[in-house]
Formats: sequence, C-alpha cells, structure tokens
Amino acid sequence: MRDAVLSASLAAVRETVCARPPTPDKASILRTTSTAPVLAITRVATDPTGRVVEAALLVFPGDRVDAVFTTDHMTDERQAQA
Repeated sequence: MRDAVLSASLAAVRETVCARPPTPDKASILRTTSTAPVLAITRVATDPTGRVVEAALLVFPGDRVDAVFTTDHMTDERQAQA
C-alpha cells in the first residue's frame, strides 16, 4: 500500500532504537515521570536513488511497549523469479 501511494520502491530502511530519559514535554504527554525511560525509534526509508521517502520518530513509555520488527523486502531479481 505504501509503495502504491508513494510510487517508490524502498531500497533501504534504517531504524535506530534507543532507551533514554524523556524530555519534560514527552514525560507530560506520555503521562510518565521524568525518570522513567522511554523507547525512541527513528525510522528512515530511502528509494534506490537515496531519496528519503519515509521518516518517523516514535516515542513510547518504556514500561508500556513491546517492539517487534519484521522486514520483508523483495528485490527486483527475486520479484522476477516469483
């Protein structure tokens, strides 16, 4: 669905996951304390030319989240064989 909307194929996806203390604003928004860690996920996806086609910064309360990552990408070569 995403590829159909953006009309771009993903060449690379980089996700950085980090546990850290929340900023005062994030602690307030997430209804947590300033000492409870948050899980921050930064995601950047690029097309074959290196152009960023998706970017996201997600911040979750560390004591109320599970992170599961599954990535299935078919290369042009694999698609031709399928």
